[in-house]
Amino acid sequence: MRSKIFLCLLLSSTVQAQTADWPDSRGNAAMTGTSPVELKFPLELAWQFKLMDKPKGQSEMLVASAVVRSGKVYTGCKDGKFFCLDLATGKELWKAEAKGAFDGAAAFAGDLVVAGCQDGFVYAWNADTGKEAWKFETQAEIHAAANVWTDPETKAQKIIIGSYDYNVYSLDAKTGKKDWSAETGYYINGGAAVGDGKVVFGGCDSVLHVHDVKTGKEEKQIEVGAYIGNNVAIADGVIYVSHYGNRVGAYSISDGMQVWEYGEREFEYYAAPAIWEKAVYVGGRDKRFHAIDRVTGKQLWEFRARDRIDSSAVICAGKTAIFGCDDGYVYALDLATGKEVWHNELGAPVKTSPAIAGDYIIVGADDGVLYAFKNGK
Repeated sequence: MRSKIFLCLLLSSTVQAQTADWPDSRGNAAMTGTSPVELKFPLELAWQFKLMDKPKGQSEMLVASAVVRSGKVYTGCKDGKFFCLDLATGKELWKAEAKGAFDGAAAFAGDLVVAGCQDGFVYAWNADTGKEAWKFETQAEIHAAANVWTDPETKAQKIIIGSYDYNVYSLDAKTGKKDWSAETGYYINGGAAVGDGKVVFGGCDSVLHVHDVKTGKEEKQIEVGAYIGNNVAIADGVIYVSHYGNRVGAYSISDGMQVWEYGEREFEYYAAPAIWEKAVYVGGRDKRFHAIDRVTGKQLWEFRARDRIDSSAVICAGKTAIFGCDDGYVYALDLATGKEVWHNELGAPVKTSPAIAGDYIIVGADDGVLYAFKNGK
């Protein structure tokens, strides 16, 4: 009996440790935007940290989506600073500076945290101390989130990241040396999703690129007809993408054929889709948040906000969708009905994707502040 109790406690502590981290900006390498944490309302503001002051002549103070590991929060901002903060208190632990904005989310590899910068470099720092381990130079700005792939044979970790030099790179996580690069037709804004042994990404060339994640070899190109501003998501052999052609689409990863296309209004989609069981969830610049049937592409429900939605939602425990909006609010919706269950007014546009780490929900706003909410009791 004691051994069974010990096993249950061990399993429980393991699950808690896993849910207390948010190592990927979209919840996992496939970028499906999901968290096992169940949200309990009302959420309460735990702390806020000012990442930057308003630059002269600029209206917005963009903040990168946060990632979390071992009780520490990591995020960058528009004025070239990258921060490590204490998750419980919001206290600054260390800070790094560069000559360009950090607006793409970071990723973890071993004891390193890695992020791309608009000065054209990919930076790797020791996650505990902030000491620079290496940096890799591309030929243009980097706006994309970093992703990490682990080779199942060698266990070597690779950083996957795109640049405005039209390339996606695979870098050795320990040294920063280039493993391979894949050239596209234009800028790459969003992170590259990894799933089914493939790396899939889109960009301003209006094409979905599918490559072998180990070798970088191109396997197919899928025309979608419009700019892809954010990451795609991969689930069950299907690629889900939202784009500036005012549509959300589903494409087979094996043959590139379109499964369905959704869109009723002539407004772009910038936010990336989130995938949960039988539905796709995504906000649009039509000021609406959409729930779409994964099989048919038909609308399940929609929620009307007060302004466009560029924040990529996270689905929590299959019950709640949480996201920000340009109207200055953070919203939580019931996943089954689309009804609002909670909101909080931050007073500045919220474009980041939420980070869900244990009892903490973290979002950045265009006032240059990172906000941390605490889960309800």
